[in-house]
Amino acid sequence: MNDSFDYIVIGSGSAGSLMANRLSADPANRVALIEAGPSDRKWPVNLKTVMPVGNIFLLPSDRTNWKQALQGNAAVGNRTINFPRGKLLGGCSAINGGVYIRGQKEDYEAWEAAGNAGWSYDDVLPAFKAVENYAGPDKPWHGKGGELDVQKPRSFNPVTGAILDAAEQAGHYRNDDFAGERKDGFGRYDLNQRKGTRLSSARAFLHPALGRPNLTVLDETLVRRIMFDRGRATGIEIEREGLRSVLNARREIVLCAGATNSPQLLMLSGIGPADHLREVGIEPLHDLPGVGAHLQDHPTVHVAMENPSGESYAVSAKSLPRILASPLQYLASRTGMLASNVAECGGFLCTDGSGRPDIQITFLVGLKLDARAIPRRHGYMGLVQLLRPRSAGSVRLASNRPEDKPVIDPNFFADPYDMKTLIAGFREARRIFAQPALAPLTGAEIEPGAQHRSDAEIDAALRKIVNTAYHPTGTCKMGPDSDPMAVVDGRLRVRGVSGLRVVDASVMPEIISGNTSAPTMMIAERAARFILEDAARSNIAA
Repeated sequence: MNDSFDYIVIGSGSAGSLMANRLSADPANRVALIEAGPSDRKWPVNLKTVMPVGNIFLLPSDRTNWKQALQGNAAVGNRTINFPRGKLLGGCSAINGGVYIRGQKEDYEAWEAAGNAGWSYDDVLPAFKAVENYAGPDKPWHGKGGELDVQKPRSFNPVTGAILDAAEQAGHYRNDDFAGERKDGFGRYDLNQRKGTRLSSARAFLHPALGRPNLTVLDETLVRRIMFDRGRATGIEIEREGLRSVLNARREIVLCAGATNSPQLLMLSGIGPADHLREVGIEPLHDLPGVGAHLQDHPTVHVAMENPSGESYAVSAKSLPRILASPLQYLASRTGMLASNVAECGGFLCTDGSGRPDIQITFLVGLKLDARAIPRRHGYMGLVQLLRPRSAGSVRLASNRPEDKPVIDPNFFADPYDMKTLIAGFREARRIFAQPALAPLTGAEIEPGAQHRSDAEIDAALRKIVNTAYHPTGTCKMGPDSDPMAVVDGRLRVRGVSGLRVVDASVMPEIISGNTSAPTMMIAERAARFILEDAARSNIAA
């Protein structure tokens, strides 16, 4: 294998697969894509990544899930909380719910107002449209012809229809397109699916590029550190099949490892808070205090309800006929329970009277009380997600060994606003579940339990079950020169060194008001253009 490339992309998730596609489109560019996990084209991972419901078989595996954990603080009883991260071609886009949400216009206006010129909604909309292939009618805010299919599922669980009817009965707007002007209301989610199959970033962007002779993909390869020469990123040290070697980058290294692994790798390479690096035995190359700081996610609590009539997804005697029929149904028409992402519907609401939604509720037509376990009891859930938390956590190194998982502190509820808003969203989820449309399908409240009624009781109960939406952001945040905590500039170049960019959700200066996969692809689309523009300018200068 040639050990020298023009560009090295680290991580094949929502950003990395798209980045590898765009950079290798020019046959003059030699591109390497490095992924720690396995290929999604080999049996049996290929089957599990094609089925929308297949993530339930990927999450329990150490091969396809980094299985990181959140170290909860005293505010949540010091619980250790499972935190799945995709470890395969496609990254988290191969194991998530596949929900396509862009966030709110105000999110991007706030990015620009914070000093990130060129990141307003009008600036990012063309990139969203460029990668999208929208299955619905023509609309000025949607794209057609891109690699990323956006469409409704082919079939829905009966519980989904009842939930949406209940939301309408509770007075909420019926919204079938959350990319449109109106962001509030409830409806069936648009998903990254293609004719009943999951469309991960790898399947959308990487697979069509795999035949290019100038693209090298190394799976099951751990990046141990980024190497520098006089302040310039020049290569990476990798470990593959137990052997270590070095890959050189002539132009740039693009770090797309995600909001927990990207800061981890920067710190392992000597870029980060100098005092912390010295604590774990790493000599600082560049003191950059924002690396690993400003961790934001969507704190998430839930209401779980019994479904005694058994329409919801579970492995039970009642559902056995459906389970036995589902493989043939899926093979014949790509419909049925195997075609479900389980998170079939949801929506947004405002709790503070401003009109701007601050809560997202994602409804699951199955009991996913443990992300790694297949439900065996019939029920459904409302995941109540705080869209713009005021508390922020951190990612730090446990040691100077790449094999050791990072220490992730979500810093739950440091700001009282977070719990106050979650309680309001929780009460609204309960109110929706109490509507007549759900009465024939609903039994008792399983968790946290109907006995928790007052704000104080709900507060105590939610602290015991709070999780996140698995949307980590901000740990290598973008910012202007005046922001001492900014890790990258407006073109996503790491400050203080050259030849290195970070391109993933970690660069978001503030978290998006919704699911983060689609915005991460938008960021990668824009970053690829930045890289190619900068290369063209340097060629002219040379």
